[in-house]
Amino acid sequence: MRLKNRSAKILLIDDNPKNLQVAMGILNKEGYNLIYAQDGKKGLELAQKGDFNLILLDIVMMGMDGYSVCQELKSNIKTKEIPIIFLTVKDEEQDIVKGFEYGGVDYITKPFYSEVLLRKVKTHINLSKTTKELKHLNENLARTVEEQVEKIRLKEQILFQQSKMAAMGEMIANIAHQWRQPLSAISTTAIGLKIKLQTEHFNLSNQEGVEKCIEDANKKLDDIEEYIGILSDTIDDFRNFFKPQKNVESFDIDTVVQKSIKLLEANFKDSHIRFINDTKNIEIVGFENELAQVLINILNNARDALIEQDDLAEKLIFISTKKSGDFLIISIKDSAGGIKEELLDKIYEPYFTTKHQSIGTGIGLYMSQEIIKKHMHGTIETKNVKYTYDKKYYFGAEFTIKIPLKIKGI
Repeated sequence: MRLKNRSAKILLIDDNPKNLQVAMGILNKEGYNLIYAQDGKKGLELAQKGDFNLILLDIVMMGMDGYSVCQELKSNIKTKEIPIIFLTVKDEEQDIVKGFEYGGVDYITKPFYSEVLLRKVKTHINLSKTTKELKHLNENLARTVEEQVEKIRLKEQILFQQSKMAAMGEMIANIAHQWRQPLSAISTTAIGLKIKLQTEHFNLSNQEGVEKCIEDANKKLDDIEEYIGILSDTIDDFRNFFKPQKNVESFDIDTVVQKSIKLLEANFKDSHIRFINDTKNIEIVGFENELAQVLINILNNARDALIEQDDLAEKLIFISTKKSGDFLIISIKDSAGGIKEELLDKIYEPYFTTKHQSIGTGIGLYMSQEIIKKHMHGTIETKNVKYTYDKKYYFGAEFTIKIPLKIKGI
C-alpha cells in the first residue's frame, strides 16, 4: 500500500513548522511523496512546477493567506484541477463555507486526528485520479470518434457505425448523469460530518467524546469511499461495455438491483418517485455491469415518464424478480399511464425517442435490447398493464426481461 501511495504527490503549504512536522509525520508513514512550502508565494511556485495530486493548505499565514493562495491556484489553468484541503483552526460555519466558495474540496481543523487526515487524503487523491482518468478517456474517445466518422463514410454499413457512435455518446451522458449523484452524496456527507464535528465540539473535552467523534468521522469517510467506488465502477462499466471480449461472472440479481437503485436514488427522491422493490436473492451467471446498465436505462425512462405526469398523486416504480425454470424474470413497471399503443413497437428502434431531441437520443432502449438479446441470450418485452397496489388501481408500462440463469456454453 505504501509503495502504491508513493506515486501520489502532495504539496503542504503552512507557515507553522510544527504543523508541517505533524502532518508530514502522519503522511510519511503511508509513503506519500511530500513537498512543503512555508508561505503562500513559495507554495504557488512549487505548485506550478510539480504535478500534484493534492494540496493541503493552511488558511492563516503571514503574507498571502490560504484563501488568496487557493484563488490563485484555481485561476491558473495548470493548477486549477488540483484538489485543495484546507488545514486550519478556523472552524466557524462562515469560514467553512468561504473555503468551499474559493474552491476547496474539504476542510480539516487543527489539531489533526491522524485517521481523519489519512482517510480524507486517500479519498481525495483517489477521486482526483479517477477524474483525471475519465478526462483522459473522454479525450481519447473524442479523437476516436473523429477518426471513425471519416472511415465510415467509405463503408457500406453506415447505419451500424453511426449507431455505435451514438451509443458511445449515450454512455458518456449516462456516466455524467451517474456521477452527479455520488458526487452530490460525497459533498453532502462531507459537509454533514463537518457540521457534526462543530456541534459536538464540546464533547471533545473527554476521551469518550474523542473516540465517539473519531468513530462517527470514520463511518462518514467510509460512506464517501463507497461513493468513490461507484465513480470508479462507472468508468469500468463504460470500458467493459465496448470490450470485444467480456468475462462472465456469478452474481446475485438482488445486489445488482440494489446497486442500480442506490445510484439513482438521490435523483429519484428529488422527483418524489418511490421504489417498490420485491427482488429475490437469485444467483445468475452473466455480465453484471451490462445488466445493471439495462436496468438503469429502463429506470431512467420510467423516471422521465413519471416526471411528465404532473397530476399523478403517486409516482411509483415496481421492481420484482423470480425464477421460471432455468430463467430469471425481471419485471419493472411504473404508474406513469403507459406508452401510446402505436409507439410500443417502435421504442426499441435506433434513434427513436418520445423525448425532446435535447433530452433523448433514442439509443438507450435500443442498446438495452442489444445487450439482453445478443450478450445475455434473453428477451425484453414491453406492454401497458393495469394493476393494484395497496388497494389502489394503477396503469403504466411494464418491461419484462427474461434471461437464462446461466448463459449457454459457459
